[in-house]
Amino acid sequence: MKFVLMFLVFVVAGYFAWQQFKPKPPPPPPPPPPPILSEPAPLIDPAEQAKIIKSTQDQDPGVRWEAVVLLDKMKSPQALPIIYDMMHKDSETSIRLQAIVLMEPRRSDQTTQSIVEALKDQEPEVRVRALQALDQIGNYATAPNIMEMLKDQEENVRIQALKTLNSLQDKRAAEIKAAQEKAAADAAAAAAAARKK
Repeated sequence: MKFVLMFLVFVVAGYFAWQQFKPKPPPPPPPPPPPILSEPAPLIDPAEQAKIIKSTQDQDPGVRWEAVVLLDKMKSPQALPIIYDMMHKDSETSIRLQAIVLMEPRRSDQTTQSIVEALKDQEPEVRVRALQALDQIGNYATAPNIMEMLKDQEENVRIQALKTLNSLQDKRAAEIKAAQEKAAADAAAAAAAARKK
């Protein structure tokens, strides 16, 4: 009995000693910071935005352009109508060109239509830039408008119209080929699945 009691004392003492000296697990990592779900507040209040909007009518083309770029970066609701207006009515060719460049990546129907309207610009370089933008946008519905540019008086406009049509044709052919390859791969996969059954 004495030995059993001593054995139990050693077991209990060993258990407590093991608890004291066993390695402790590392603490859990801190939780990640909460995501930023809202956009930061604009640096400029609405009263100041009105001054910037007024600057888009400035006599200096650099001031007009910087004002519209700032409005666009601030995601002001007035930015797009002002840019579309500049694209067609600004007295400076450089501003009209920059407006096309700014709008080209948007690829919305309204933007595409506005760039199509720029094909009627008096300056050949604006018409050429609009054709290049339509090439990048890749909307096949603009092909009839581009075809009209083959009648343009300026040779470089006609050449760019042909380049744009060629590029759109290449994109269309690539899409058709990709669709055919996908259909063939899907048919092969379906046939393989049917054979396994």
